[in-house]
Amino acid sequence: MTFDDFKTKTMKDQPDEKSNGQKAKGLQCLSSPWWCLAAVTLGVFCLGSLVTIVLLGIQLCQVSDLLKQQQANLTHQENILEGRSLAQRQAEEASKESQRELREMIETLARKLEEKSKEQMELHQQNLNLQEALKRGANFSGLHPASTFPFQFPILDRTVSKETQLHMALGGRFSSGTPLV
Repeated sequence: MTFDDFKTKTMKDQPDEKSNGQKAKGLQCLSSPWWCLAAVTLGVFCLGSLVTIVLLGIQLCQVSDLLKQQQANLTHQENILEGRSLAQRQAEEASKESQRELREMIETLARKLEEKSKEQMELHQQNLNLQEALKRGANFSGLHPASTFPFQFPILDRTVSKETQLHMALGGRFSSGTPLV
């Protein structure tokens, strides 16, 4: 068997061609105009689908980036709000503390004022008592209206004898040896 024999034998064994010289059925489909139209249509459809998928992927990336930016912005705003809320709570606590201190100061001042008012009333009462005593002293001439002895004290009436009163009026001292009435 030579190479030419082998070549001829292999050509006969191929199923693609028939003995009368027509092409096989599979090759007829490829050469059909409908098949070419369907292949071109499917190719255009695949290319369009591929372009659409790429564009949708780009949009998905853009939306994803935008979503990340908005989420970061929201997180930043939440942090700002938490800071403001914390500052507001601290201000409220400081205000409450200030109000409590002011209340305590007012209560302390009110107590001091009340104490000073009591002292003032006591001093005023003492002043009135002294003024009354001064009036009585100014009205007192030093002589008892029923006595002829000068500098007689009404408190000593009927307690001390007239001689002792005279002795005391002249500068003498009251002694236990002096007779009482």
